[in-house]
Amino acid sequence: MQIKTAEFTVSNSDYKLCPPPLKAEIAFIGRSNVGKSSLINMLTNKKNLAKTSSTPGKTQLINHFEINGNWYLVDLPGYGYAVTSKKNRATWGKMISNYILQRESLISIFVLIDSRISPQKIDLEFLSFLGENGIPFSIIFTKIDKQTQE
Repeated sequence: MQIKTAEFTVSNSDYKLCPPPLKAEIAFIGRSNVGKSSLINMLTNKKNLAKTSSTPGKTQLINHFEINGNWYLVDLPGYGYAVTSKKNRATWGKMISNYILQRESLISIFVLIDSRISPQKIDLEFLSFLGENGIPFSIIFTKIDKQTQE
């Protein structure tokens, strides 16, 4: 599939406020600073579509991007380490799990994992959560370009 158009639609903190569930959604998630927004920008060929930062925790809301006018690519906050309070991380966790478990137009989740390190405990726990709840997912390894060659 070729992405011809990619437009930011809306950011929300509650899945109930997301666009009407009339178009399929594919969500991207992973540990904070794994490269979710960078991958979205690369796939859509738009440098600044999704906000990127070297500081973990930049994405703090459910961000919808309409692709080719037909479906949504969704950028979710990262799980794990972020420069924020435990209270904020707990709020994000609830927001993410509500979206994943309740969003009827969500067809799959791409779980991003840093290829330079072994999957972390939190990655494995998240994948187990998806499996236990019957949520379709794919694992995407990021940062391959940053690996050193032996």
